[in-house]
Parts: sequence; structure tokens; C-alpha cells
Amino acid sequence: MADSVTRIHILGIPVDVVSDDALPEVIEGFYSLKDHRQIIFLDFQELMRCRFIKERRNAVTRAALIIPVSSLIVKAARFLHRDIPPLRRTYPFIIRLLGILEQKNKSLYLLGSSMRGVRLAESSLKATFPGLQIVGRYASHFPGEREKDVITAIKKASPTLLLAGKGLKKQHLWISGKQSQLSPGLSVWEGNCIDVFSGKRPKPDDRPAVRFFQAFGRTLVHPWRFFRFFRYLYFFLLLLIERIRLPKI
Repeated sequence: MADSVTRIHILGIPVDVVSDDALPEVIEGFYSLKDHRQIIFLDFQELMRCRFIKERRNAVTRAALIIPVSSLIVKAARFLHRDIPPLRRTYPFIIRLLGILEQKNKSLYLLGSSMRGVRLAESSLKATFPGLQIVGRYASHFPGEREKDVITAIKKASPTLLLAGKGLKKQHLWISGKQSQLSPGLSVWEGNCIDVFSGKRPKPDDRPAVRFFQAFGRTLVHPWRFFRFFRYLYFFLLLLIERIRLPKI
């Protein structure tokens, strides 16, 4: 399994390179271990946050698998002459992950949205992945005093995969902070997946043109997003500096 995953670094932030063919073996290797492991989706914004926020950087560094979901990260790896990770999108990756687990008759716990939302998602997933055992579900909008009970419920259910979604406080950082309290297995947070499974949101359209116009529309609605341009400029400048420092071959 270790030979199937190559960990590179982009501006000091880890990113994993794993092929589609090797993914089933890698996933099985992780959930077969005796502790809890986390998969993190890394986009450009999160990579930049990790450079300045220690909690986020530590969470990503501890993750078992760091999946790049931004074309900028893939292009940065190529520019810096690193091993190039395949570009993946969150929803198709989760579908692939659930398919891998279904083939082994593994189990799933849903944490996210509302109770109605997770029940609808559960029904949809049972129809789509009949070999996948759903061993529990809970809404992510729980009060702080219920957190201990939620963690206990997840631990008792001992799912192969904890799939968390929108509404979970601190998002993937919540999972990272609770890893030691969870049973052996895997976990992943993705904001929209449970809402998509429940029918509350449409399936994402990952075509580049669609993503561009969606981003453009969000910028019109929230003009302050324009200032993110300077973050991209800073990113390109850092890449250029690192490229210049590369040893000459």
C-alpha cells in the first residue's frame, strides 16, 4: 500500500499521488488498520489556509490520504517537477469510494444535514449501493452538549467509513480532532454530498465552462471575492520562487 501512494509537497503542504488502479488497494489497506484514518479533499483555498493556520496544516499532515481537487494544485506539481497527482472532484471520488466499500460489503455512517436529509440520503444510497451496510445516521446540527453522545454512537456502530457533510462544526477539522475517539476505519468530510444523495441539491456539474460561470456568478453576488485575485497572484509568485530554487539538472 505504501508503494501505491506518493506524498509530494506543494509550498510545504502535503499532497498525495495515487492512481485510479491502485485506489481500491489503498482504501482497503487504510480501513484494515487498527486506528482511524481520515481522507481530506484539498483545494486551492485550503492549501493557502494551511500555510498560515497551524491547526489546518496539522490536520492535513496527519491525514491518511490528501486528494487534490483543484487544477491549480495539479498544475503546480507539474510546474515544480513533482510527481503529478490525478485531478479528482469530490462527488465522483465519493461515489468511487462507496463502490469500493460495497464490493467488500463494508459499512457506512452518515453525519450531516438534517435528520430528514440523512434519512433521504440513506434511502438513496441503499438503492444505489445495496451491498453497502448503513449502520447509523445523525444530523450534523447537534448542540455541543450532544457531541459526546454522537461520538459514542459512531464508535459503537464501528463503520468502515464515516461520511460527514454540511453543517458539521469546523468541517474536516472536527473529524481530525476526534480521530482518537473513533473506532478503526476511515472518514471523509464533503460539504454537499449528503444533500446531493438526499435530492436537496443537484449533482455537481464539473465541466470547466460550467465551473467558470458558477465562480463568475458567485463573484457578482459577492464582489469581495474579487480580492482573491491577489491570493492567486501570491501563489504564483511563491511557485516561481520555489521553481527558481530547484537544483539544476
